[in-house]
Amino acid sequence: MADRTEQNSRVALVTGAASGIGRAIACRLAHDGANIAVADINADGARETAAMIEAIGRRARSYACDMSSKNAVAAMAESVLAGFGRVDILVNNAGTGDSSAGLDDIDESLWDRIYAINVRNPFFLVQRIVRDMIEKATAGCMVNIASTEGKTNRAGSIVYSSSKAALINLTQGLAMQLAPYGIRVNAVCPGLIDTPIWHRSDKAMGMEPGETVQMVVQSAIDSMQLKIARAGTPDEIAAAVAFLCSADASYITGQAINVCGGLEYH
Repeated sequence: MADRTEQNSRVALVTGAASGIGRAIACRLAHDGANIAVADINADGARETAAMIEAIGRRARSYACDMSSKNAVAAMAESVLAGFGRVDILVNNAGTGDSSAGLDDIDESLWDRIYAINVRNPFFLVQRIVRDMIEKATAGCMVNIASTEGKTNRAGSIVYSSSKAALINLTQGLAMQLAPYGIRVNAVCPGLIDTPIWHRSDKAMGMEPGETVQMVVQSAIDSMQLKIARAGTPDEIAAAVAFLCSADASYITGQAINVCGGLEYH
């Protein structure tokens, strides 16, 4: 039988938690005492994250979920609520981009997929979880992982950057509508963070591990955009998320907080 601490632990649902920032967030929230629902299209990676959380001593369950599919997201939400009984924290971290897509490369399929994963289905996931929070009178919190590119488009990405701008705006609207229910909604905007995505680029271009992100970081330093002269880490994003989900952030809602080494100021 679960002890009193286990029964009273908050439940966090983290999407895109098979690796990188999502895994760091899931593990940090577990270290802070939460039980974790780990969702990702990468089922093996999600199971690995869940195992890491169980090793910390918290309860975890993994869910294979394609965030581009509204039906898959709805099924995942129902499974999480059935398995854990409630959700206190929702972190919409899953995302995708189009960093190499020029104007003529963008078609309806690419546009729809990026917006589905980055904006549309995170909204419908919020909608379902909020309904349960209100029914159970849960004073929950939600954090959307946006991007500094959603504030200032430096990379020239059209679809990704505009989708992250939409996610920031969505955060603000949700914060206003959910405040009367005691539910806080914020966003975190990472800058140049060293994640597995960069290392996949290294492999694709025949570069040494870490070479791609270091080139981008050095360019940002040389142009005097990056003030802290290094890439950020997933753990630094996780720390910001953990703060926003804590009682110390009880008066913070509707904000989009930059974690970017000074790359972005507004």
